[in-house]
Amino acid sequence: MYTTEQIRALIAAGCIEAFYNDRYWRRLSREIIDAHHGECMMCREAKRLTPASLVHHVRELKQYPELAYSRTYTDDAGDEHMQLMPLCHDCHERIHKRGIYAKRPGYTNEEKW
Repeated sequence: MYTTEQIRALIAAGCIEAFYNDRYWRRLSREIIDAHHGECMMCREAKRLTPASLVHHVRELKQYPELAYSRTYTDDAGDEHMQLMPLCHDCHERIHKRGIYAKRPGYTNEEKW
């Protein structure tokens, strides 16, 4: 298990994949997925049944390395929220606006009359 300082160092070195390949993280993510019956939480909210393939940090790891292994976080109002969320690959790409969800430079869908 990495400490917060070690995670910060991995981020700074551009080697964050070491965190995601760590045995402790892999076990924790399997526990999170199993706790949600292997389902993607976003798809479930949309009434679709899709297997979760990964665990998403709601508060991003790069900005909140201290929450790397936390199942929940507490916001400024004192409310507790899910920090580690099981998702399918497609929903994860949508959240991070990558792949087919990436914003295309110069693209606009505004109608010009």
